[in-house]
Amino acid sequence: MLKPVERQRVADEIVEQLRALILTGQYRPGAKLPPERELARTLAVNRASLREALKKLEHMGLVRIRQGDGTRVENFMETAGLELVAHLVPLGQSAYPDIIRDALEFRRMVAREVARLAAGRVEPDDLERLEKIALRAAAPGIDPAEVFAHDFDFYMALTAIARNRVVSLLVNTVREAIKAYTGILMHVIVDPEFVRSHHEQLLAALEHRDADAAVAVVDDYMERGSQHVLRLVDEGRIGVPHAEARWQR
Repeated sequence: MLKPVERQRVADEIVEQLRALILTGQYRPGAKLPPERELARTLAVNRASLREALKKLEHMGLVRIRQGDGTRVENFMETAGLELVAHLVPLGQSAYPDIIRDALEFRRMVAREVARLAAGRVEPDDLERLEKIALRAAAPGIDPAEVFAHDFDFYMALTAIARNRVVSLLVNTVREAIKAYTGILMHVIVDPEFVRSHHEQLLAALEHRDADAAVAVVDDYMERGSQHVLRLVDEGRIGVPHAEARWQR
């Protein structure tokens, strides 16, 4: 289950191994991790590095460290934050088969409300910024990954226009996870023409400050993209990359 780690990035390597074992249920909620001395010996690390790693896991909401009780695994669905999604996605095919669906559902819900807020708060400079991004996304000959990247930038700009700090911070939390799985999520781009048409419709709704129209345009776009990705996953035409491959070798 556990194996010695390299000397560089010692604490991070320990975190990766233990996090994977927790997320895959090999250490279940309420279970105690082995004593520090035993863990340090198995991993071939010093106890200072191990303690640093355990503190990181505690900060993630994966374990609880108590003097006299050792380190116990938490029910991370009750204690962890949104940043954990980045680590659940690579486990999706085995441990969390619905995680892609859940992520796409979340994307759709947030995007709808962002569009609603943006329609009421948009300024002329905001529209100009969105139009420039939309033009880049509509450039001829760009590949799907580039279209996805520009569409992602479009929605990040739309989030800024919504002018809600909490929503912005929430989206920032998952931004790197989204970028890390571009190979999967770029398939929400059904085709470049669909993206171009979507941007045009959304820009028109924003220009008229029509919140209902903006929400409808976004909802249709997100729904079609989500269904396309889920169909490809079901058909086995796209798979989930295993970002935690280091601890599997």
